[in-house]
Amino acid sequence: MSLTSTLQRWFPPQSDLSGKSILISAAAALVSVVLVALASRQTLQGIAGPFLLASMGASSVLLFVVPSSPMSRPWPFAGGHLVAGLVGVSCAQLIPDIAIGAAVAAGGAILAMHLLRCMHPPGSATALLAVVGGDTVHDLGYQFLLSPVAINVAIMLGCALLYWRLSQLMQQRTRRRPLEAAIKRSEERWLASGPAFSDEDLHQVMAEMDTFLDISRKDLKEIYTRAEQLAHGRQLGRLRCGEVMSQPVISVEFGTELEEVWRLLEKYDIRGLPVIDRAQHVIGIVTVSDFVHHADQLPHETLAERLAHLRRRTTRLESDKPEVAGQIMTQPVLTAREDQPLSEVAQQFTANHIHHIPVVDPKQKLVGMLTREDVMAACDCPTDKTPQD
Repeated sequence: MSLTSTLQRWFPPQSDLSGKSILISAAAALVSVVLVALASRQTLQGIAGPFLLASMGASSVLLFVVPSSPMSRPWPFAGGHLVAGLVGVSCAQLIPDIAIGAAVAAGGAILAMHLLRCMHPPGSATALLAVVGGDTVHDLGYQFLLSPVAINVAIMLGCALLYWRLSQLMQQRTRRRPLEAAIKRSEERWLASGPAFSDEDLHQVMAEMDTFLDISRKDLKEIYTRAEQLAHGRQLGRLRCGEVMSQPVISVEFGTELEEVWRLLEKYDIRGLPVIDRAQHVIGIVTVSDFVHHADQLPHETLAERLAHLRRRTTRLESDKPEVAGQIMTQPVLTAREDQPLSEVAQQFTANHIHHIPVVDPKQKLVGMLTREDVMAACDCPTDKTPQD
């Protein structure tokens, strides 16, 4: 075994936090402990006893370095210190021997925090302090829970809540999401759906492991979902539009009557048709939305009546409404190249609020149609997997 492997085994990396994040966490802990110390000293003037608990330093690691931990939440933090402090004071009052009292306080604090769902490791230090803190702490009795415990906890919790809120705002502004458009969920389950398991499945697996996991189920699901999204993005980057486009493509010409366009949409259960010229060049696209948009400008009461009137051919020489595809089509139309990476095109769907993208060859002639469903199907294709050590 190499020296490097030995060192990695004995000194593994503790987190994936960047140096910047660690510095911010350290600064937040520094400021918070200073505020707790100053405020507590001012508040507890004239009261004999400690004004700052050493366990606040341990709590600052959880609150500011691993705030997503279940043990860093408000109730585990506040309840852990107060419940453990209560156990510690009771042991100090009822058990004369300090060694036995300290042992019972530590074990009792763990049991009490577990039963009350407020497991917070630094709480055990608070329980021990109540026993081994000397006459000054013993003389406080149960007042120890109010000053300094409750005061320290209240100030530290206020600082932590403010830090968490600021961190959330910073993440919302700076978080980068590769291929964001391609993996964003929409009402059509656009590309990314949730994990293939339920909360109950995850809860059962965690229960079967019968060990404490310092991470919430919500964070576990987010890790799984993001990893799946990255895999989808990698899969999209390997594919070309020509590999996943729908063929043969149904198209219409500028002069195709609206009744015929609508019939094709219904027959093939599609939402859009490319409009081409005689050279097979794409000059526009007609979608259901185009029909609705132009129908809304007609005077009939219901949408169904307006759509029926729009589709119906006018028998007179003059018409007060569109009659052919070219009059309602959307133009210019966004197209994709046959050899264009699917990852580039996928972003255009959500960015432009569209459902179809015509695919053209090097001569700009229509060769296929790319839809959101095509991209979703591409994401579901098996990907190459590299064996992991």
